[in-house]
Amino acid sequence: VIFDIDWQGTNQIKDQNLNYKILTIFILPPSIEELYKRLLNRDKNDEEIANERMKQFNEDVHYWKNYDFVVVNDDLNSCYNKIINFIENNDSERLKNSEYQKLIAQHVRNLTS
Repeated sequence: VIFDIDWQGTNQIKDQNLNYKILTIFILPPSIEELYKRLLNRDKNDEEIANERMKQFNEDVHYWKNYDFVVVNDDLNSCYNKIINFIENNDSERLKNSEYQKLIAQHVRNLTS
């Protein structure tokens, strides 16, 4: 089962103590400009909605640390392949790697600065 949910929904599922293995994936945009463009496309060019989501993003993005895997969606096929590889290999140790964490942390700083 795959859910497309925010960090609050993820926490609610984790708090259920289900008898299933739960893999969490946080997907980041390649840039703040690309995020805004994607939000405009999703919301039929409604700038008000896109601007509200952008404000929320600056708060929500910091929850990436609570996820098993983080990927930057700069190319759909590449992002898909990384996610599939993570799921098939349960490569959760990758996120715990300090170099990988530094790369993601720097990307998040770039997105929020």
